[in-house]
Amino acid sequence: MFGLGMSEIIFLAILALIVIGPKELPEVARTVGRFLNELKRSTNVLGEELKQQARVDRVDFNEPPPRTPQSSSTPQEAPAEQAGSDEKKEEHKPS
Repeated sequence: MFGLGMSEIIFLAILALIVIGPKELPEVARTVGRFLNELKRSTNVLGEELKQQARVDRVDFNEPPPRTPQSSSTPQEAPAEQAGSDEKKEEHKPS
């Protein structure tokens, strides 16, 4: 467990008993156990959702992507970006 030996686990248990105290130690242990259980459950759910999405979202790369309607602002912005990239190319040409 976490690469700890038996002597190290006993040392940590004694240290926790001294630092936390015998009255509060069972409640702290319960809280840590619940947290770890919830963390494990969340990671399992996330893993299952990722697996499900991978099965659902398989893409066939041989098919062309579906066409989306172009908005009126997109064609106006495209020439400005192209003009800017042309200027950058001209600036970097060696003379």
